[in-house]
Amino acid sequence: MSGAVGEFQTFPSRLVGERNERLANAARALHYHNAFLDDCIRVILPHDLILLGAPSGMGKTDLALSIAASNAMKGRRVHYFALEAEPREIERRTKFAMVSALAHEQRLPVASRLNYTDWIRGECDQDVKELEAAADQRVLSTLGALWTYYRGSRFGADDLGRAIMGVHDRTDLIVIDHLHYVDNDENESEVRSLGDTVKTIRDISLRIGRPILLVAHLRKRDPRGRQIVATLDDFHGSSNIAKICTQAIAIEAARGISAPKWYLAPTYMAVLKDRRAGATGLVAVANFDRRTKSYRPEYTLGWPTKGGTEWEELKPVDVPGWARRHQSIKFAPPSKDPKESLHEW
Repeated sequence: MSGAVGEFQTFPSRLVGERNERLANAARALHYHNAFLDDCIRVILPHDLILLGAPSGMGKTDLALSIAASNAMKGRRVHYFALEAEPREIERRTKFAMVSALAHEQRLPVASRLNYTDWIRGECDQDVKELEAAADQRVLSTLGALWTYYRGSRFGADDLGRAIMGVHDRTDLIVIDHLHYVDNDENESEVRSLGDTVKTIRDISLRIGRPILLVAHLRKRDPRGRQIVATLDDFHGSSNIAKICTQAIAIEAARGISAPKWYLAPTYMAVLKDRRAGATGLVAVANFDRRTKSYRPEYTLGWPTKGGTEWEELKPVDVPGWARRHQSIKFAPPSKDPKESLHEW
């Protein structure tokens, strides 16, 4: 009982069995399957509550789904709350990404003109029929451990809590996409309700010993001269959202950095909070591949400069030892005109 909570125990008694417990938790560790996050944070541990934030349309769901699917492909059980999406949207987006990846792997002429909107309208059926069959087979053989949940007309914190408790003993990772689609208590303000919801999620995570990845909105900011990545204060809603989490990650379009290829979207990525190792203050630039809805397996580290409004790549001598997959990616210099820096995914 050395790990018991809610009562005083001596410091030495708390350490009885500590090593065995720590190694048992380490054996259950998951990975982000993202080069920068796996280098910087290392692993996802059983009691982690990870906050992932980005402005609207900047790829929160793509990154969350990539983390979920990559772990499921490794045989880890993942339960994904798709609270913003329409039914089957997560499956459709995943399948299309596989179809697109197969088309590019096979260098098919259709690859360059494939897009999600035409695909869901059935405009590509003749060109991708065989690819769809292959994608279906890939889903069947690799994603059987990924479970999705779509909300009904109303879905509050109590509903979320019950749903999590219903699967807590048969899951390895829970993804909530996203926080702001959990309905508020009608008798509370939005800020207070959000804070209560996050606290409920954190309490559940600690009680069940399963990590939770929580996706959240960032506040809208003026694009003129704004910081290249958000701060903890930019998460929409109560400050408790950032205070309670164990790790906080922010992503944002790398404004003004030119992509080496049309299908790549340079993206700033930063760990704003890490209760284990501490935030480094560094900002990575990684290339998001629009074709496969995934990040390329390398990144470049840099510092925010000029009050956080510009980015400067680290000199090779300054690259930290933990950045094992760091590579110097050649980008065009950032544009001084913020209008030229905005791009949609």
